Amino acid sequence: MPAGAMRAIGYIVMQHAVRLDRPVKACGRWMRRIPAVYATAVAGEAAPLTGTAIERDPNCLATLKHYRGLMPLAQEARKPMFALKSADGAIGGHATAVQDCYRDFQALAETVAERAGIEIPPP
Repeated sequence: MPAGAMRAIGYIVMQHAVRLDRPVKACGRWMRRIPAVYATAVAGEAAPLTGTAIERDPNCLATLKHYRGLMPLAQEARKPMFALKSADGAIGGHATAVQDCYRDFQALAETVAERAGIEIPPP
């Protein structure tokens, strides 16, 4: 890490495949390795107990899923996935995915701000 007051505040698991509200087996195997590797290699901490799930790992900031193909729509509209509108092609299942995406990124932003000591003013 560069010199200065920089410090890692956690990790994000992105684009894991989800089936029936849980990661598919291939992703799950990798996800089970992250808490121990992050703790020892990045945070300089003792490894957590074997089998610690990322959902219970205090170093995990968020798990962000694929969002059903919103990325191509966002690239075409030149806006964030969570800001897509029906005029951008976010209709049907995509509209629901946009709402989920917004909630997930809002929660992530709040977590990052909290860990960085940044106070977010109320809306």
